[in-house]
Amino acid sequence: MFKHFLTKLTAVAFTVAAAGPAIAADDTIKIGSIQPLTDWGAAEGNFNRDGARIAVDKINAEGGINGKLIEVIYEDGRNDPADSLNAAQKLINRDNVSIMFGCWLSSATLAVTPLAERAGVPFISEVSGADEITHPAKNYIFRLSTLFSQEADGARKAIKALGTKKVTFIAQDNDFGRGSVEAFVDMLKEENVEIGEIFYIDAGSSDFYPILTKIKNDDADLLVLTHNNAGVAKILEQKHELSMPQKVLCTGGSVWPYTIAKLNGGKPSQGVMVLAFFAADLPEYSPNPEEAKYYADEWKRRGLPWDGVQEGSRAYEAVMTIAEALKINNGDGDRKSLRDALEKVDRQGIIGHVVFDEFHDIKPNIMVLEITGENGEYEVPAALNK
Repeated sequence: MFKHFLTKLTAVAFTVAAAGPAIAADDTIKIGSIQPLTDWGAAEGNFNRDGARIAVDKINAEGGINGKLIEVIYEDGRNDPADSLNAAQKLINRDNVSIMFGCWLSSATLAVTPLAERAGVPFISEVSGADEITHPAKNYIFRLSTLFSQEADGARKAIKALGTKKVTFIAQDNDFGRGSVEAFVDMLKEENVEIGEIFYIDAGSSDFYPILTKIKNDDADLLVLTHNNAGVAKILEQKHELSMPQKVLCTGGSVWPYTIAKLNGGKPSQGVMVLAFFAADLPEYSPNPEEAKYYADEWKRRGLPWDGVQEGSRAYEAVMTIAEALKINNGDGDRKSLRDALEKVDRQGIIGHVVFDEFHDIKPNIMVLEITGENGEYEVPAALNK
């Protein structure tokens, strides 16, 4: 993925002004966002943009920050390190943004963070899970997303409650899949759970019968999937056709019960467990139930596809966190003082309690959901959660 890192020179720009009346440039606080708006991951990137727009519109409708409206300038990083780096350079040097958030895949984020650090521009990762983004600690890099290690730890109680003896993995062959598997393997070893086979697959794969047939004849009792909604739905459909007995746990935060049930007809998804940080249908499980309900209701009111409500919550939280730092900073978009303000944020968000620790990470609200209905209905079983 990095081989064209130095040869790609430009990224496609998508600039969207925040809702509200026309205002002078001096009264606008510019925020940069790098998302995969085209190519692989485009659905998720656009859902993130939708979530950010809900937050921007809410903030500006309430008068902005000390009378200043906020504007998010979007750049298409295409989940590519080189394109994401070019996007960041434009946002920092040409658009003069005060702060940035993005980029989705960890490899793209890791390409951008050294530049943000050198340039002294605060950067929030709201999706990427690689521990090395914030470990060791950086000066200007913050994270709202779940670390792979945090997610694995969030599954620990479920692993114990299920009496798991042996785990097999199917994961995307990229930093997303490999990072998740490595963290889960470390946790499972601590719990003396046997590690079965690990299958790394291309993100576009659709025929899983050969792999599933091997797993069916194995003695693993849990199958852990790290894939997107379409991939997970197809794996579950083919697993169902093969009458496989293994329980299934989906990782990564982007798998959404409604979507996978819609894609495979529902029955293959029943009983499947999904690791999540936000339960849009059950706002009472959020640290901020009132705001969680507002966000989910607004998503519906705008007619946005319910498939994206989970993913969009990440960017919604990023913009609301930036707004909180700007309030602490009295609306000043100075990059250095805004960085300092982020360290003082203490906000009950919709995906977790946003207080940055010494690594500039938070403790996200990790839950194990269990799909109970053919339309993707789910519950949060106490027996499987902390």
